[in-house]
Amino acid sequence: MEKPAVAIIGAGAVGSALARGLARAGYPIITVVSRRLTRAQALAEQVGAEAVATSLHAVPGSVDCVFCCVPDDVIGDVAQDLCEGRSDWSGCVMAHTSGVATASALAPLGEHGAALLSFHPLQTFASTSPPDVFEGIYIGVEGDEWALLMARQMALDLGAQAFTLTAAVKTRYHLAASMASNFFVTLMALAGEVLADIDMDRTKSAALLRPLIESTWQNMERHLPEDVLTGPVARADRFTVADHLNALAKHLPHLIPVYAALGAETVRVAVRSGKLAPEEAQHLLDILHAALDPNEHFP
Repeated sequence: MEKPAVAIIGAGAVGSALARGLARAGYPIITVVSRRLTRAQALAEQVGAEAVATSLHAVPGSVDCVFCCVPDDVIGDVAQDLCEGRSDWSGCVMAHTSGVATASALAPLGEHGAALLSFHPLQTFASTSPPDVFEGIYIGVEGDEWALLMARQMALDLGAQAFTLTAAVKTRYHLAASMASNFFVTLMALAGEVLADIDMDRTKSAALLRPLIESTWQNMERHLPEDVLTGPVARADRFTVADHLNALAKHLPHLIPVYAALGAETVRVAVRSGKLAPEEAQHLLDILHAALDPNEHFP
């Protein structure tokens, strides 16, 4: 069957990766629109697009689906501009790729006949991401039923798997994804900062931690996170936790609130798994909360 014709608005990392992936899957990319003409031209050449433009009004009426791959805070403006350029969007799926915004961010286009869709690939992208970057990933979709039918097929054609979200849960879904990806990067940066304080080269510290991280991830592929938790908190080792806090107080005091917060959450996970008795948990929490007192010292 002939695949829907697509227009891409935004030639950044996500828009470029999506355009390349859809083109590889046999979707005709009709138009690429970007504020930077050179970016639009470069992407158009890669995906065989018929036209490039810097104006949203250049999106042709012949497309079946328009992907708005733009920052969250301008999705509504893009929708309004598209309505000003064309009054009837009947028969067209209007999609955005935001993880947190719902399909209703495109509401003006819905009032002009379009089916609305949020289409969020659960993946990180770079400007050089290859077309197969979608292989094996999940794509969160939410919106009008007709748009969802197209989205599910697109996901399959990209080599991905779509899962349906509701508007009510979209922010919490994105929260989980951000915590897993962005906060993991932050944790690795913090660990690197501690190792740098003992004069370890940052590249070497990454190599040092990599096997530990890979082993932990392999364990979590087979079990729930709370079931694979190890370390001083899970062992109720108050003295090691106190040593950590003393070391931070002496060398890296700005990291104490982070350690205390993460330690308290680790206590909760350990209790949930049954590895930590409530009275042991309270002792650890007392130490961690006291760490936020600048006058506190630990034996």
